[in-house]
This record gives sequence, C-alpha cells and structure tokens, in this order.
Amino acid sequence: THSRIPYLSTPKSKGGITMKASQLTKENITPKIVDKLLFEDLDYKGEAADVIIVLGSRKACDYRVPLAAKLFQERKAPHLIFCGGKVQKTSLGDMAEYKAMLISAEKCGIPTSAITVETHSLDTVENLQNAAELVKKHFPNCKSIIIVTTAYHMRRAKKLAEHFFTQKIIPCPASRGSTQRNNWSMTEKGSTTALDECLKFGYYIKKGFIDDFEI
Repeated sequence: THSRIPYLSTPKSKGGITMKASQLTKENITPKIVDKLLFEDLDYKGEAADVIIVLGSRKACDYRVPLAAKLFQERKAPHLIFCGGKVQKTSLGDMAEYKAMLISAEKCGIPTSAITVETHSLDTVENLQNAAELVKKHFPNCKSIIIVTTAYHMRRAKKLAEHFFTQKIIPCPASRGSTQRNNWSMTEKGSTTALDECLKFGYYIKKGFIDDFEI
C-alpha cells in the first residue's frame, strides 16, 4: 500500500488543486500524482506504426527488445531503431547498449535488415534527438512511431519525443521490475525511482525540451 512511503503523504487540501509539472518537489508529490504523471493513459492499444524506436538502457536487451520483437512479429511496424551508445554492464557483458540490443534481437528472431542502430547517444534526449535524424534520413515518409521504453520512463520519453518528432508518437511501455504501476509503492527502491523520475520533469522543462503541463 502507499502508506509504506513516509515521504509521499496524502495532501491535506480537499480541493481540486491543479499543479504544473515544474512545481513538483519532494514535499508536494503524492502517490496519486506519481500514478497520474508516470502511468495514466500510456497503455499500448495495439496501434500500428511505421517505425519502432527502442530506447537504450542497461537492461534494454532483457525486456525492451523482446517487447519490440513481439511488436515486429505482430506486424505493428516494419522497421526498428535501437538507441544507445553508452557502455553498460548488461546481462550479455560490458558493452554499448545498442550492441547488447542487437544480440538480443538476433535471439528474438528480428532480421538485421529491419534494424537501424543509433550508436552515439548517452541519455534519453540524445536517444531521441539522434533517432529523429535517422528517421528523417532513412524513413522520410514515416507518419507514426512506437516508442518502447520502461513503463515509469514512458511519460518523459513521450514528451521528449514530441519535442523532436513531428510524427504521431505511440507509447508502448515495457512493464518489468520494481517500478511498475502496480508495485512501485511497495519497496523503497521502487518509490525512490518513481519520486526521482517525477522530479526530473522540472529539469527538462527548464532546459526547454518539454513544455510545462498540468498534472
């Protein structure tokens, strides 16, 4: 239950107060805000697209790539872009994220001809910024994009994608680990990750990558 998180208290006000993402602090974030900000209305509804973009991470090869492979095999999109040049300790060894993702893709049966790799990015902004250049270059007629990333990271990824792309952005969250919608509040690790993710919006809004928005 949410009561396990001492620093995420229930707001005392009973009124329907609206808050901007830029106004979030450790003191005013509540479990309800976390749920709405990180998870609400981000479920994948089975839409097809022109390209699937898989964002990089240490564990992207373990669960993001298999989800992207499922989408590809279900003919949801004919092309994939794997992002991530950061060298990480992956389950397949120490290597750049995209390399681990390619190994995973081969195991999942995705043909290399369907994959374009982005090999230089070190964070989410660079993932999407560089992927936008690849889409422009290789898929000029692209109208819609499925983004695959971790569930709790999806809101930020979608907002950033909408900054860099003109195409329709379709979220497809990969739910795994301690920071899912149904379990983030149950552990210190999950609640800390969720809180940190919520607080990151202020930084991206200040930098001009995301327009401020009401929660």
